[in-house]
Amino acid sequence: MIYHEKRVRLPKPKYIVFYNGTKNQPDSMELRLSDCFENTDNEAPCLECTATMLNINYGHNQELMKHCRRLEEYSIFVQCVREYIQSEPSVEDALEKAIDTCIHQDVLADFLKKHRAEVTNMILTTYDKDLYEKTLKEDAREEGREEGLMEGRARGREEGMEYLNQLNKYLLKSKRYNDLERATEDIEYQKKLLKEFGIE
Repeated sequence: MIYHEKRVRLPKPKYIVFYNGTKNQPDSMELRLSDCFENTDNEAPCLECTATMLNINYGHNQELMKHCRRLEEYSIFVQCVREYIQSEPSVEDALEKAIDTCIHQDVLADFLKKHRAEVTNMILTTYDKDLYEKTLKEDAREEGREEGLMEGRARGREEGMEYLNQLNKYLLKSKRYNDLERATEDIEYQKKLLKEFGIE
């Protein structure tokens, strides 16, 4: 009925993301599509989408796990796979051992018995150990670079404030009030005064 003027009522959407990556994340957080947008000069975007991210790694969201045994078993299985990947010579060996252990401990036992080959195949085709480790290293390097930049900027601001404080002291001591006032509004004049007093 495209010509009706009456507003069509829609069911309220709720978008949930289950997180089981390896970074340390809170049990729950809100994700916003706009966080991915390039600098919008503090303008509100014309499009927004929010999602609730729930961390389903083992040990997180205990209340949720208590109410959903299947999800809890899945988180135990993933943790088991990760632990064996660290200790076994190959991903294939790690998977075999993790599946056997989980079946023995009645964790997703019915599903793993029935779909063992599919689970193994799915994990082997989506998991590349070398790429995984390389990605972790790249992420760590990127985080280090960002932290370094932030520290550098903070240090630069502190040093800048020290220089300006020194300049202000010299100007006040010399009773050059007009220069002090002009320096607060004219960056080029400020630079000239810093040079004059040998503040670098």
